[in-house]
Amino acid sequence: MKKILILSCIIALLVFFSCMKENTDNNGAIDNKVLIDRIFKAGMAWNHELPDLKSTYPVDISVDKTIEGPEGGNIHLLGSITGSMNQNDQTNEILDGTLLLGLTETINGYSMFYDGKKFVLSGAPFISLTGTFTLLPGGITFGTASSMHVGGGIRITGPNYDKTADVNVTINIKADGRGGDVSGKIGGETVNFSF
Repeated sequence: MKKILILSCIIALLVFFSCMKENTDNNGAIDNKVLIDRIFKAGMAWNHELPDLKSTYPVDISVDKTIEGPEGGNIHLLGSITGSMNQNDQTNEILDGTLLLGLTETINGYSMFYDGKKFVLSGAPFISLTGTFTLLPGGITFGTASSMHVGGGIRITGPNYDKTADVNVTINIKADGRGGDVSGKIGGETVNFSF
């Protein structure tokens, strides 16, 4: 591509200078410089019509997944991930993008052991997850604007324990997508931690 551009410029300059030598007396005709300028500019118009090397691709992923509890029950995840990603058309590298998360978690007797005791989680009635993820170049790391909001209700039962809690927290996602910083309230109690 660069060779063609350089060759075109050299040819245009040769034509320009040869025309200048041929016509030193205009005799009222159009100046060769002007003529060549117009021809050259028209011939180089393709250079301004190059397609954008960046293409935007829409993202629309349906999510319908069931996660089994280690001791029984499950969490049913339902919703979608939408947004767009920008990709370099020549290298196929992801340049950047934005993903929007809209999910609902229906918790059905999800059972697990914690501190030697068995606990069962159920939705009260469900948990909603919304979020925005900004993709950095390469598409596998997240920008600082990436966060998730978790809201809704959950019921937790265990030995001598039965509590229903409202959940209203924000998670700022780490760049690698494996955890983050949490702030907000669970069951009226302020939470602020990293995981």
